[in-house]
Amino acid sequence: MPTIARWTGFEAKLLRDALRLTVNDFAALLGVSTRTINKWESKRAEITPLPEMQSALDTALTRAADDVRERFDQLKQAAYGAGEPRTVQAYRPAVTAGSAGSSQTMVGNIVEFIGSDMATRREFLELSLLTGTALVVPVRHWAAASPVVPVKPGQVGPDEIDSLEQAVDLFRRWDASGQGGLHRKAVLGQLNAVVETLEHSHPAAAQRRLFEVVGQLAQLAGWMTWDAGFPVGAQRYFLYALDACKHAGALDLGAKVVGDMAQLSKALGQYEDSLAMVRTALATLPRNANPLVRSELHGHEACAYARFGRDEATNTRRSAEASLEAFDQATADAHQPWNQYMDRAEVESLASAAYTQLALRDTRSERVTTYSQHAEVHALNAAAHRQQHRLRSRLFDDLRMSKVRLAQQEPEESAVLAQRALHQAEAISSSHALNRLLDHSRNLTDRYGDVVTVVDFHANLTEYVHKVAPGRKNDLA
Repeated sequence: MPTIARWTGFEAKLLRDALRLTVNDFAALLGVSTRTINKWESKRAEITPLPEMQSALDTALTRAADDVRERFDQLKQAAYGAGEPRTVQAYRPAVTAGSAGSSQTMVGNIVEFIGSDMATRREFLELSLLTGTALVVPVRHWAAASPVVPVKPGQVGPDEIDSLEQAVDLFRRWDASGQGGLHRKAVLGQLNAVVETLEHSHPAAAQRRLFEVVGQLAQLAGWMTWDAGFPVGAQRYFLYALDACKHAGALDLGAKVVGDMAQLSKALGQYEDSLAMVRTALATLPRNANPLVRSELHGHEACAYARFGRDEATNTRRSAEASLEAFDQATADAHQPWNQYMDRAEVESLASAAYTQLALRDTRSERVTTYSQHAEVHALNAAAHRQQHRLRSRLFDDLRMSKVRLAQQEPEESAVLAQRALHQAEAISSSHALNRLLDHSRNLTDRYGDVVTVVDFHANLTEYVHKVAPGRKNDLA
């Protein structure tokens, strides 16, 4: 198998040629912008992608079909001759807790990564008279690329850190509204500003608080990056968040980040990875850990177990019950700024998702009935407790109930609820929501493709995809 010890833009171009992908499709595969690909290919051997991108290129080559790898090897040999195969190097974050050197390495890595992610240059507005979108959009881009709270090295005290923590709360409210896009750049700008301050020395208490702010911002950047449709970048931000939590001594927050990583792996179909991560986090947490964190982890554990079907039904039920029990044990002080979303609606939605998966994957009618009844109760509870401003979560509530109706063999009602979720998608911007709509449409169509309401929903979804994500029209099949 062809291997690369150190990728440059030149080898990346060879890989794209071997895959026979357009620049846009290759960028989507790696989870980077098309501008990054164009930059690599214009500078060729003069540019070396970041370590995170080295890993993404390694993965793309490893997972490629045999004919692609053979074509890549032929292109490589034709370019600089056959030679001794070189070893593929994997991404390894610097995570030596308590080490000043490792913290500086982490700071350097994340600054470099954010710089790559935010590779869009700010441009001055043209001097000719502009109106409407041409005038407003550049101003919004400028605002979104600027940190909400300016941070000056050497001038970071308790008041400044308080302001940073309040800024993170603002970012979380932005995310809850389902309006990502430019808001993600604002988070990255703030993250970059805070990380740069860690290149300077601070008193131990301030240093820990700054690292925790970095952990919260990197976690939010990871979620927003995933929601924007870039899971590779999201994984890297989650790993940086985990690093920051180690340096901050923020065990509960770190466990919450692991829960996010497990949720992402589950969404990508990597159920064993998801289960392994969440069980590791649960085993690491002490008994007096934040019960809301434990509740969320047990909820993700239940959803991961449910993906394995009837063989893990007992563990699924046990984890779902543990999630609800831990939530009921939470006192007021368990609610931290970074887990405010973990309310009754959220814990009920996790239980509903787990039971719905069991119902959809079992073939025994009595079991399907039991599981779908549990799923319905929890889905209704989730919708009843959902806060009105959480637009994306409300969309997921409708989609979740649609899946329950599918498990109950009520395709017309399922399609009506799916259509309502699709209507809500028009008010937000979320690649994650689109993924779930597409996945649910495939399940509905596979089972009840001749039902009129199902046909109508699929047609409306097709029209929506052509409008907002034309590059994904092949996912409608």
